[in-house]
Amino acid sequence: MMTAILLLSFGSPDSIESIESFVANIMGGRKPSPEQLQKIKERYQMIGGYSPLLDITRKQAIALEKNLNAGEKKFKVFVGMRYWHPFIKDVLNEISDKKFEDVVSLVMSPHYSAVSTGGYIRAVNGARIELNININISFIKNWHIHPLFIEALAEEIKKGLAFFDGIHASEIQVIFSAHSLPLRLMPDDDPYLKQLKETIDSVIKFAGNISWHLGFQSKGIGRGEWLEPSVDAILEKLSGERKRYVLLVPLSFVSDHIETLYDIDIIYKKMAESLGMTFHRTNSLNDSPKFIESLSDIIKEHLNKEGKE
Repeated sequence: MMTAILLLSFGSPDSIESIESFVANIMGGRKPSPEQLQKIKERYQMIGGYSPLLDITRKQAIALEKNLNAGEKKFKVFVGMRYWHPFIKDVLNEISDKKFEDVVSLVMSPHYSAVSTGGYIRAVNGARIELNININISFIKNWHIHPLFIEALAEEIKKGLAFFDGIHASEIQVIFSAHSLPLRLMPDDDPYLKQLKETIDSVIKFAGNISWHLGFQSKGIGRGEWLEPSVDAILEKLSGERKRYVLLVPLSFVSDHIETLYDIDIIYKKMAESLGMTFHRTNSLNDSPKFIESLSDIIKEHLNKEGKE
């Protein structure tokens, strides 16, 4: 029997017109204010009018399915989004209709937090209960230090360092950027921060001796404190220390979307250049062969542990 693989991602609006409904989904049904909506629309207009997240995730799914099916066991890879089409519930219903008995769910974020990854798991389980379907669903929760993922990340860092032609690596400040999370929602034993640092430690072994910093971005509009320091604050600090070369590495983002194409490529780049810095970011992993190979290996290892490979 073929195994279904469900790649889970945040979701993104597919047009300017869909932005209001997309944001309302994120905000639990509340519509954004006219001012909020206008600001969000302007951001999407600056990256071409929509996010490529779904297109990229589908490319990842196609490449992953091809890689997995090179072996004896056969797989079908599906894509489910949390806040926009194709919604997790609809995709799970499709999987059920096609009579799959086993589903492996993989959140397209390498670092686990009860706030982020845990939310996807709750969404999948909630959809299964709502649909009243009897499918065996297992979840891959930890893949932040998988060797092939680390190698894929390290390769992009080496390419990024090479951008600074003639500049010694010791002069380049590497900022690893991760999604900020609200502290009030994170349990005391949440592994998110620990896993981020474990990924960095593993990458450094491949990428070489670098000067690095961990910063957080894309803070939401929720109340209370969020993970810090922000990437903005790090850029200002480095400027004060007369550092002039910055390489930004999207650590918790494996696909290009609004948070890389706008937050990093437009806002942080503009800020860094206004501070007199030369700024560059590494390519997102997207559907690069090494990354796809890592996902395939992660899934196979998971099935071996489950005794189903």
